[in-house]
Amino acid sequence: MKTQRWTTKMLVTAAICIAMSYLLSFIKLWTMPTGGSLTAVSMLPLMFFAWIYGVGPGMIAGVAYGLLQLIQKPEIYHWIQLLFDYPIAFAMLGLAGCFRKSDKPWALPAGVVLGCFGRFLCHFFTGAVFFGEYAATQTFIGICTYSLVYNGGYMGAEAILSGVVSALPPVRNMVKRVAAL
Repeated sequence: MKTQRWTTKMLVTAAICIAMSYLLSFIKLWTMPTGGSLTAVSMLPLMFFAWIYGVGPGMIAGVAYGLLQLIQKPEIYHWIQLLFDYPIAFAMLGLAGCFRKSDKPWALPAGVVLGCFGRFLCHFFTGAVFFGEYAATQTFIGICTYSLVYNGGYMGAEAILSGVVSALPPVRNMVKRVAAL
């Protein structure tokens, strides 16, 4: 397995993308009562970084961003929930780089939606395991339905919004130009 060396350009790009994502995360369009929110496509800069440099570097930048989110507004109930709701969940945004070798116009939006889906799976897990007590019925199906509806609501909206923005031709062209630098 070939490891990728981080260049100065990669580090600077990662820092800028993390900072942009962090700033955008303060623009909340909709906030859920016990955590989670729809933002002004705050994850897109991180997923663009993953698209340009690959899944591995994207996941590393995602972990750094997840730790910033933990500092910004921590909601910690258990150490496993802490890992899955912050560093691991945001590391999944690196999956946006999965289709980066493709020249198809759907590749960038598909990568963005995949990254959002990876993050959703982490929140779904913690929602079912740690927050299932809020479900109307305490059955496996009831708890999973609760987590799916709660986390799927804001993460689905975030995935759709991010996917649509990343599909816009000017946005795709900008990402391609930055990648070519």
